[in-house]
Amino acid sequence: MRRSGAPRCWERTEFNLEERRYLWLLLLPVALVLAVFLLWPLFLVLWESFFVEGTFSLDNYLSLFVRKLYRESLATSLSLSFLTSFLGVLIGLPISYAVYKSGRAKGFLMALTAIPLTLSGLVVGFAFIVLLGTSGFFTLLLKKWFDINPLEFSAFLFTWRGLVVAYLYFLIPRTILTMVVAWSNADWSLIEAAESLGASRATIARRVLLPMLAPALLSGSSLLFAVSMGAFGTAFALTGTAVKILPMIIYTHVSDMSADIAQADALAVVLTLVTTLVIVGYERFFAVKSPR
Repeated sequence: MRRSGAPRCWERTEFNLEERRYLWLLLLPVALVLAVFLLWPLFLVLWESFFVEGTFSLDNYLSLFVRKLYRESLATSLSLSFLTSFLGVLIGLPISYAVYKSGRAKGFLMALTAIPLTLSGLVVGFAFIVLLGTSGFFTLLLKKWFDINPLEFSAFLFTWRGLVVAYLYFLIPRTILTMVVAWSNADWSLIEAAESLGASRATIARRVLLPMLAPALLSGSSLLFAVSMGAFGTAFALTGTAVKILPMIIYTHVSDMSADIAQADALAVVLTLVTTLVIVGYERFFAVKSPR
């Protein structure tokens, strides 16, 4: 009911205030779940990382600079994540365009692409062993057809090269799903206008297409980097602790007989902080460098 003599702007203001109040009430359960299951555990991990045998100390963080194992594992995690992110975008980008242009088959291909994202990292790791291991299906086929040595062929699977191949299995689909949306939202009339003005394909790609796809490429590659940095199950199944990456080092600190939970907490904080800083710096740098 409108109050007699009340201006319409007052009525709209009251309605907006009531709408916002209801919105906050709807968001309250979500905020509560995030606080209990995300913020509180993160706080506990951070708090426990500052204590050594019940005494406040920075030794857990200083050990990252002292122990060679921690430095190497962080460097390996970063290099592996950068490499797999780059390859994931490089391979997934043309495939995403093919899916976008697939017409009626697009929905089926999108659903098929999403299947790897539903699988556990352990399942993916053991699947690669079944397919490409010493007694794997494809390995035995290659032995039969080309007389290869199964041991020599499958040796790569249990090294960092095997992790690259396995990681790409669930990183490329993420690129495809992200970039199909970008292709769908692209303004193709700009490309047609550039062609009508005589622009070359290289100029169109650099001055028109790349700026349109840049936000999706940035967000997609950042997602791939974060997933690679935190991947655990696939590495656990394929290489165990043979390849020193930070998630596996954290695992050893919480699973061995002489567990060091505080040190594992500190490494987890460092992993989270480094991943966040790299993603933020990466997006800001390329956002500035991307052509306008």
